[in-house]
Amino acid sequence: MNIFLLYALNLCILLSGLWAFRLSSSGTKFSLSLIQVMACLPLLAAQYFYMADNLQPQMMPLILFSENIFALIWAVTAYRLYDRDAADISLSRRLSFLGIVIGIAIAGIAVHSFFNRSVSDGKGSLFFQKYDIYFYCGIFLLLSMLVMVWRLEHFWRGLSPVNRWEYKFLVVGSFLVCGALTWAISYRITYFRFDSDHFLLLSALLMFSWFLIIYAVVRHRLLNRKLFVSRKVVYAVIAPLAFALYLIFLGLIIFLMHFFGLPLPVVLYWLLFVIGIAAIVSMALSGKVRHSVKFFISTHFYINKYEYRDEWLAFSQLLKGALTETEIVGALHQVLAESLYTNIIFIWLGDDKQGYHLAFAEKIATDKKPAYHLSQSDTLIRYLKKHHRYYTEEKGYAIEDKMLFSELNLVLAVPLTIGEQLLGLIALGPEFTGGRYGDDDFDLLSAIGTQASSALLAARMAEELSRTRQQEAWNIMSAFILHDIKNAASMLSLIRQNAPIHLHDPEFQKDMLDTIDDSLKRMAKVQDRLSALKGEVSPVLREVCLCRTLTDGCRNLVKRLRGLQMNIRYDKSIRVKTDPDLLLRIIENLFINSLEAGAAEMSVKIKHLPDDGLSAIELIDNGSGLPPELLPDAIFEPFMTTKPKGSGIGLWQVKQIVSSLGGKITAKNEEIGGARFVITLPTDISTV
Repeated sequence: MNIFLLYALNLCILLSGLWAFRLSSSGTKFSLSLIQVMACLPLLAAQYFYMADNLQPQMMPLILFSENIFALIWAVTAYRLYDRDAADISLSRRLSFLGIVIGIAIAGIAVHSFFNRSVSDGKGSLFFQKYDIYFYCGIFLLLSMLVMVWRLEHFWRGLSPVNRWEYKFLVVGSFLVCGALTWAISYRITYFRFDSDHFLLLSALLMFSWFLIIYAVVRHRLLNRKLFVSRKVVYAVIAPLAFALYLIFLGLIIFLMHFFGLPLPVVLYWLLFVIGIAAIVSMALSGKVRHSVKFFISTHFYINKYEYRDEWLAFSQLLKGALTETEIVGALHQVLAESLYTNIIFIWLGDDKQGYHLAFAEKIATDKKPAYHLSQSDTLIRYLKKHHRYYTEEKGYAIEDKMLFSELNLVLAVPLTIGEQLLGLIALGPEFTGGRYGDDDFDLLSAIGTQASSALLAARMAEELSRTRQQEAWNIMSAFILHDIKNAASMLSLIRQNAPIHLHDPEFQKDMLDTIDDSLKRMAKVQDRLSALKGEVSPVLREVCLCRTLTDGCRNLVKRLRGLQMNIRYDKSIRVKTDPDLLLRIIENLFINSLEAGAAEMSVKIKHLPDDGLSAIELIDNGSGLPPELLPDAIFEPFMTTKPKGSGIGLWQVKQIVSSLGGKITAKNEEIGGARFVITLPTDISTV
């Protein structure tokens, strides 16, 4: 054993007490003293253990130095233990200066004892002179133990029942340290000797006391520090730590057998080694064992049973790709199965109108799930609408005729609610650890349930919105069909009105046949025209003469729309790349609208705008004009009309088609009366 390394470690522990001058509160100073004790105890126990096997006089100065340091730290801890919440800074500083003085004295004693060794070797014992330095240092250590016992007694009496439960292992461990060292020192100063058996027993007792103190500090966070070790880190090191502890235990057995001179067969050694590996691997692969270990760690080493932030983030991550109720329920079950200590999880979803169906149950066949349907009048549903949970272990909660819980082995039900709306419920079986559900479980279920309810409500609203849009699209489609049929019917109606007068006119007969033929073609193309409903008009572009196309198309329209006169003007021929059929459909819609608005004359003017690369088509009628409240843009919205029998689709369809051709359309009223529409189209072909 490197004796100088042990001197250095003891000195570092002693000097760490100087950090108290930088600390302001008594609580943090007590934490510092407690850390010194936890560092000093195993070091002293290790030295005692070494002396039990190698009783050497040259090691006694080190033992003396370590004991004096521990006595000083122990006495300071005793003072700070009872006054951990006090605020007497001046007294605390005086105590710290006194500790420095005593520490310097201890260092001087260590130097003296190192160069003036007065311990003699005997059979299994070491002896020192009466009233030697070892005698007085023993008295100092004994006084330190008595002070700690006195302070512990006052400390324990001043604790509330709740705090006693937190500090009981710390107090028991401290009393054990005081008792063990008091017995050993009393024997030492009585008989002026050190026995190897005493060193071995002291080592065992101090280590046991150290484990009790460590458990109390870790379990109840007595250091008053905001130190946190993630559960994930702890869970990850459990298996390696268990194997390491097993190897330490195996090494201890080998050491004891060698210590007592007992042989250990090689076969037995490797058999124990392999058995340990197999046991650790089996436990690591067992889901029930893993959950039991997690439960033990969470309930004994953490204030809260669950790490709510981790569970919330895990559930949020799962919900990112969940768009339907089925996907949300799957994510909810996954996070519950990984977090809770039960494998009995059922989830119901529904509403007040249709009741609540069993949405998730691993051990129930699909054909049997309807048997567990819960109506809106079910006693459990009515109860959960008014309460945060139903737990069979809580007194004062009772639901009559609830066979569901006994059949499915359920003990807890938690609602999934948003405001006053009950979206579903989570039902759980008992914990396989044998424990009861508590506030930590209820808080976790409340947090996850609220998040799940929000996701479920969003999914339902999205589904409802989708259905509404589908219905709206169907309504628009119906209106679109009716509008196209109406246009064709308008043409046929005009022919029917003019037929009694012009039926024998050969030109009228020709126009009538053309109109009927055009209407039939129009009806055959209704399906193609419905593509405009989704804004997916696909024009077939080709190079045409804009002026000639519009002139021929307008003349044909005027023949069918008797009662509407038309004049068309243009400066020069303009060639463009467009879809002539769609372009004429635009003109037809505008002509019919003008005729229905009482117009008798339509003026069409075609202009070329070379600077802008556009061609403009102006259509001006002498009708009643457009409603001012619908200008300039509302007139092109779907279902926007002021005509008693209008569908509100025509001008919206016009705008859709113009947009598909890459153009724009505007509308306004003329000052002298009538409506004015301007269509601008891109000109990709040079003027001829």
